[in-house]
Amino acid sequence: MNNRNEFLWGSATAAYQCEGAWNEDGKGLNEWDIFNHENPLNILNVNGDVASDFYHRYKEDIDLMAEGNQNTYRFSISWARIIPNGIGEVNPKGIEFYNNVINYCLEKGITPNVTLFHYDLPNEMAKLGGWENRKVVDAFNEYAKVCFEHFGDRVKIWSTINEPRYYAYCSYIVGNYPPNYKADFGRFWTVVYNLMLGSAKAVQTYKKLGLDGIIGVVHDNGNVELDPNTKEKDLVNLRADIFYNRIILDTAVFGKLPAELTKVLEDNNVSPKFIHEEDFVEFAKGKIDYIGLNLYNRQYVTDYSEGETEVFHNNRGKGSNSKEGIRIKNMFETSFDPNVKRNLWGREVYPKCMYNALMEMKEKYGDILVYITENGHGQYETPDQNGYVKDTDRINLVGEFIDYMLKAREEGVNVQGYYMWSTMDIYSWINGYEKRYGLVRVDFENNYKRIPKESYYWFKDLIAAKRNI
Repeated sequence: MNNRNEFLWGSATAAYQCEGAWNEDGKGLNEWDIFNHENPLNILNVNGDVASDFYHRYKEDIDLMAEGNQNTYRFSISWARIIPNGIGEVNPKGIEFYNNVINYCLEKGITPNVTLFHYDLPNEMAKLGGWENRKVVDAFNEYAKVCFEHFGDRVKIWSTINEPRYYAYCSYIVGNYPPNYKADFGRFWTVVYNLMLGSAKAVQTYKKLGLDGIIGVVHDNGNVELDPNTKEKDLVNLRADIFYNRIILDTAVFGKLPAELTKVLEDNNVSPKFIHEEDFVEFAKGKIDYIGLNLYNRQYVTDYSEGETEVFHNNRGKGSNSKEGIRIKNMFETSFDPNVKRNLWGREVYPKCMYNALMEMKEKYGDILVYITENGHGQYETPDQNGYVKDTDRINLVGEFIDYMLKAREEGVNVQGYYMWSTMDIYSWINGYEKRYGLVRVDFENNYKRIPKESYYWFKDLIAAKRNI
């Protein structure tokens, strides 16, 4: 379907972050609709009701991708737009919308890469306890089957779930995403496990239908690197790597949970009661075809020192000095490298992590196909009087990331695609609209006008130069 001569260069979005049309054409409510309308933890008091209005402007956005030399587009399907209550009746208008998007992509020579779940759980599923409840696992599999049957003849690249670990982390440890539990590791591990079970079941469903595409999972890869002063190097590395990476990647690639998981759960003071032996056959049969990596940063860690578990997270951008990280009692904690700069949201800016992570993937998982399903740079932006944005910092940083990706590819990593986050400016979850990632500016104050940025033209030229790598 795609060989070494057909590298995929494109960009990415997610349904809730760009579509808008939150209550149009039979769409059901999802947990973000409810959270943003009703919860005081929506700190910026903005929502995705209109977002970037992709629902009504998808042709304009896909035209811009095609004009920018992009040959692929990664987007997600809104479960509540397809099945408004999460289970039961299918919404024909939802099917029609995604058919239109897929068909227009193909008309423009753009390969659709479709994610089934990108954070936006139908509210009726959230009411059941969300992914803590195994009924939601089965409901997800039924929803996946509907999508495969309606779109699988034309969509040849699928991913089951976007960032199962990070979704669970924000929802059950940081507490900034619904359902807003803080430092609840029991729920965190249960939800990660059930997400991976849902992924494995959906992979099996896809294979049973005999469709001629590939299916994977998208992981927020942060390769673990140890502070040189770490005392218990092997133990800290093991705990952090299972927590950040192996719980997802071992389970998806090898079809089995990490062998040391029970020990790490014990260290984290979590009961393994959510693990069911009968699921092992599901994991074994649900091995993925490729890994999607959303790659922005590494996980730089050291020994746990002292104090209670604490999460450091910054959703206020320039209004906060908080650095991104965590201390997990009796497990490990984030270390802060003074030689690496950070962005305004407290996250490391360290492009070499792209190379390190990809080389580690090859070392651990062999020649498996990899796509960089997200990479980019969020920033505040000031347009000129014509609405044009010179985002030279983004160009320089993303250029470094891409150079490191190509170096890893030259050294034998089977990476065959790169997606910039994001196609256009979008709703950045609880960071709202001021944190911008887009190749194309959306003027939210002026009828959602699209204005390509400096980076759009840079990316267009880069693709032209590297189309046949």
